[in-house]
Amino acid sequence: MTNSIKVVARVVVTPGQEAAFEKHAGALSIATRNEDGCLSYHLFRNPTQQGVYVFVEDWASRSVWEKHMSCEPIRAFNKQLSPGTIAHIEIQALDQIA
Repeated sequence: MTNSIKVVARVVVTPGQEAAFEKHAGALSIATRNEDGCLSYHLFRNPTQQGVYVFVEDWASRSVWEKHMSCEPIRAFNKQLSPGTIAHIEIQALDQIA
């Protein structure tokens, strides 16, 4: 078993806000990949559901991920998005068991 965790964040973006979200989420992804303890960080667009995105992340530990959640790239991302851009978000931090 490992101390690393996987994080899956499903984001539903308000219609018409997709381009702005993709721009800022892309910049967030690039910045996050340089953070200590980030093993991988990728953003995907659902091709069959407009406005649905999924971040798939791999972190060295839960504490490293928790630090990421309050770091500058996340704060900047949240400031750059217009209010209401994200209609819904669900974040799952997963421990590997097998």
